[in-house]
Amino acid sequence: MHNSAALFKAKFIVVWDEGQHKILENGYLEIQNGCVSGFYKELPEGAEYEDLGNSAITPGFINLHCHPSEVLSIKSYIEDIGNKNFYGSTLMDYPIPVFGPRGAELQTKLNLAEILKSGCTTALIFGGPYTGLEADMAGIMGMRAYVGAGIRAGDRMEANWIWNSPDGHSVEYNFDEAGGFERIREAEEIVREYDGAYEGRVRILLGPTQTMTCTPKMLKETRKLADRLGVGITIHAAEDLMEIEACVRIHGKTPVQLMADTGMIGQDVVVAHCVYIQGHDQVFIHGDNDLKILGDSHTTVAHCPTPFARVGASLQSISDYMQAGINIGIGTDTFPSDFIREMRLAAFMGKMAKKSTFSINAAQIFDAATLNGAKALGRTDIGRLGIGAKADFVVFDLGNIEMTPARDVVKNIVYSASRHSVSRVYVDGNCLVKEGVIAGMDEKALCDEMQELAEQAWREVSKGGKGMDEVYPMSYTRY
Repeated sequence: MHNSAALFKAKFIVVWDEGQHKILENGYLEIQNGCVSGFYKELPEGAEYEDLGNSAITPGFINLHCHPSEVLSIKSYIEDIGNKNFYGSTLMDYPIPVFGPRGAELQTKLNLAEILKSGCTTALIFGGPYTGLEADMAGIMGMRAYVGAGIRAGDRMEANWIWNSPDGHSVEYNFDEAGGFERIREAEEIVREYDGAYEGRVRILLGPTQTMTCTPKMLKETRKLADRLGVGITIHAAEDLMEIEACVRIHGKTPVQLMADTGMIGQDVVVAHCVYIQGHDQVFIHGDNDLKILGDSHTTVAHCPTPFARVGASLQSISDYMQAGINIGIGTDTFPSDFIREMRLAAFMGKMAKKSTFSINAAQIFDAATLNGAKALGRTDIGRLGIGAKADFVVFDLGNIEMTPARDVVKNIVYSASRHSVSRVYVDGNCLVKEGVIAGMDEKALCDEMQELAEQAWREVSKGGKGMDEVYPMSYTRY
């Protein structure tokens, strides 16, 4: 035991010992200089500690995919919508309200708060037009963040779509490769400016926005730059049926095969979604080559169940991906960004996809949220509470309805908890959330301003003379 160390007592502590998570009951966690320095079943008489009472301490969760600066800009209208000509997709042919720079700032603050309050101590922020804003906000709030520097064959602010539908039933692609190579040069500048900022808590990844928003030459150049700078890569792929259809039509291969041919796979790559691959029951190309490519290369897939469940789709299945050797982590991607509920949905959808309760279990989901997330980022000092690891941890209040009774706390977290079960969140031993509140943040004021800004943006939407209510019908007729 170390002098000047902080000690916390809890009913359950998920510690790291002998290469695995273990549950320490009625134990003590010791923190010193921002790291875990010990865990004990007993303390010497007279030792000082903070008794957290009926609580559980777990490693901080690692959110492998989120979009803080834009996540709320599609909320409260995109649900239940889709173009039947595009398999129900909303990626094409739908106007998106413009929230502008202030909207990006408000969304970033609110979404990072939601993510942090759901126990995420590290977040992989996909990045895009507001990479600098997102990196700064995460750094100021005290989080650990990996932020993608957006790369696409188009304008930096993503005001112009690379694909469009002129008639509602066909899709045209407009690749500005010269602009794309300029985005790659800008990404290198972002790496040099932000990678390692905020006492090392903020890191930068290269972020090609999608397999079908970049040219193969751009993807190959991105791989060269990542290798030269020693940074990772994150990319969206196989998230839409129209995407896989277009990829085969234009390139003669699936999005996974395109990534393999252009260097977008490997242990340093986090692929968001990767749902529509060979073997999926809605994909017209049969076989298991896509799974084999991802598994053999030990690529990470960030599984984000909510946006797919919302449109009646699903990864098929998380257990198959794991058995293929793919490193599966979990991301929030969209709204709501309650990481704990996302864990539960991943478990439920995994069981439903295989029609078996045995296909996935709470421990595997908990590992995906902690160990697998750390592995994706090349870290062994986060996602676990082992001696020498970063003091990134979560305190759950067990004295509430959803967490009572508690015997197997991991099952409680995966199958019953929500972000409202979280009492405290620590990063580097610093308490960022206490009693469910982030110090210095007026959430109500931010929400009020966000509502005003959204209403203004909705008023300005039009599509061929149609307003929001015609493009996105209300659930019930206005009175």
